[in-house]
Amino acid sequence: MRYHVPCYFLFSTINLGHARTTAGMDRLLQTNREKSELLDVQYTETLQDILKLQETLIDDILPSVADELELADDAVEWAREWLSDTSSVFRIMRRNKFTRSFAMESVRKTLVWRFSHLWPPERPPHMPLMQCLPPPATDPFGRPVLIIKVVSFNDSSDAYKPLLLRALERLRLHLIQLNEDSPKQTPVLQYVILLDLKDLSTQSLNIDLVTWTLREAVPHFPGMLAAAFMINYSWAHAGLWSIAKRVMPAPALARIFFPTQKEVTEYFTPAMLPQEYGGTLAPLTALPDPLRDIADSDSQPGKGPTPSQPPNGHSTSVPEVPLEEEENARALVPPRPVTVLQPTSLLNPFFGYPVSSTGALHHGRRRKRDLARTLLVLAWRRWKHHVLAFLSLVMAVLAIRRRRSLQAFAGRLKLGRA
Repeated sequence: MRYHVPCYFLFSTINLGHARTTAGMDRLLQTNREKSELLDVQYTETLQDILKLQETLIDDILPSVADELELADDAVEWAREWLSDTSSVFRIMRRNKFTRSFAMESVRKTLVWRFSHLWPPERPPHMPLMQCLPPPATDPFGRPVLIIKVVSFNDSSDAYKPLLLRALERLRLHLIQLNEDSPKQTPVLQYVILLDLKDLSTQSLNIDLVTWTLREAVPHFPGMLAAAFMINYSWAHAGLWSIAKRVMPAPALARIFFPTQKEVTEYFTPAMLPQEYGGTLAPLTALPDPLRDIADSDSQPGKGPTPSQPPNGHSTSVPEVPLEEEENARALVPPRPVTVLQPTSLLNPFFGYPVSSTGALHHGRRRKRDLARTLLVLAWRRWKHHVLAFLSLVMAVLAIRRRRSLQAFAGRLKLGRA
């Protein structure tokens, strides 16, 4: 009995550890399944609204931005291709909780930002530290797998910022290509990332670059990350994680997981992972990288999806009309008058600023004078009765005082004559 008790506890400990691993694996799968299903439902239910929003963005917002920035034709076409990316507009709409006015303003700001940081388009150099696994390697829910080897950068972060932005743009274009080649009804909207921390040294880590990436770069490409699995995480990275948690929003923190190597293999299955990460695929250096084949949209103009053609290839618009008949029909229809909504109208998506009936800003931008005028109007509507009552009281007091002063003056005149 003395020799069997330790064995009993040993096997109990092993079974308990296996049960915890199984429970964690089930929870990981369930969490990602629920998020994936919710995302697909949101896309399907809001698709028509997204397409209508894209029409407004292309017909109204793009011309105003083009006039404001004095864009050339190629720049306008580049912007139109981005606005025609239904998946990107959906992700921005989703980040703004499907509020049309907030989404329009966010798209406009992002469009201006893209011209400041991504125009003219350039094909970024290949980044050996970032690689996308080739199809059919995906996670259990059909999302592409991106492997990023995180390393330390000792020099200035300014040299890496443009490369990171070009890399994010390349990831967006890769999703477009996947959806064009996929027969699925619902497009692929997000990536799953394996962050390999094996070669990361916290002593020479550029914290400014990490903070800039999380606060400035990623928000302009919202919603492309479904989950991030931290690989080769150790106690030495705990300090870095404590810093990252402070600058990351709560929704982003909910997408980060710290699985063991066994959990990673069980989640993806060995057939979907390279040999370095416990899989049966070829080594990572021998696998083709789909990101190398992605060219910026300026090299293939007009290839992006249009608002009436979702990325999955299923059209939701009416049959096409020949160009000549469409032009003749437009010539017979008188131009629709543009109605300017009042800044305080309940139908105004930019409350406080004058907009047209189509939802575009009347002056193409938000002017401070319009906001100041609206605030004065609202203040007058709120306090006009109090102001009028106060002015009436002041006038009554002044009238009484004036009357008393006149009576006193008249009394002094009588005394002087007497």
